Amino acid sequence: MPVIPKPDQVAIAQHLIEHLAGRVGIDVWTRPESAIILPDRDPCEHCDDVVTVMRELVSLNSMLSVTRYDLDRHADRAAQEGIDRAPTTVLRGHGARVHFVGYFSGLLFPVFVDTLVLVGAGAAPLQAESRATLAGLTAPISLELLVAPYDPLSAYMIRLASALAVEQHAIRFTAIEMSEFPVFAAQRSLTEVPTTVINGRRFTGLFSEVELVEQIRRIVAGEQEPVIRERTAASPYFTAEQARAMAAASAQESAPPEQPPAGLFVPGR
Repeated sequence: MPVIPKPDQVAIAQHLIEHLAGRVGIDVWTRPESAIILPDRDPCEHCDDVVTVMRELVSLNSMLSVTRYDLDRHADRAAQEGIDRAPTTVLRGHGARVHFVGYFSGLLFPVFVDTLVLVGAGAAPLQAESRATLAGLTAPISLELLVAPYDPLSAYMIRLASALAVEQHAIRFTAIEMSEFPVFAAQRSLTEVPTTVINGRRFTGLFSEVELVEQIRRIVAGEQEPVIRERTAASPYFTAEQARAMAAASAQESAPPEQPPAGLFVPGR
């Protein structure tokens, strides 16, 4: 049984035919589940799901290819590429690399498909001022987004950050779907999404294109003053288990007494 419903596969295939302009390599890093529970590491609950989804996507367009790696067996390569968590999906094309950590379901799946198209194009729809600023940033830049599949603000920020990474290859962009990594989220003291981390400096909430480009420029230049943003909206962080519990409670409350609870879409399920 496919993970992506057949009607959606047809729509995605048509979208890729119309918009995918170049080849994209997809690397999927997974790790076999250990029989030993490790309290300091989240299990890879969705490793097989991610592999299945990537194979289904690749089957929809000949310009896509997928390679699977084992995080333990290919440890040297993983260390070289800075990959330390499973599942991690890397999109490669035209010199750009975009990393997605976790299972990008819910509101984040359309963003993943959009990023495929961006990487395949090798260009991003950015303002001329942004392009000029990014062109002057040649030092390596770490741009990390902590996101969740129920949050539309996370989806917006991934689109923006992916565009910057496609435009400027010095930016190493990683989006991490945090709802399936509660141990990691606790280690990072995460309470809201989206959270942006630029070369180790942490910011919560939305950035516009101009604001994010300027914040990156200031950090690279060693300036401590943060950008004053018009909006800093953010959403509360919930684990996948908490999201499922809230969805079940909401369904129970909204269902008529004589009927069973209505089904709701739950991210990651």
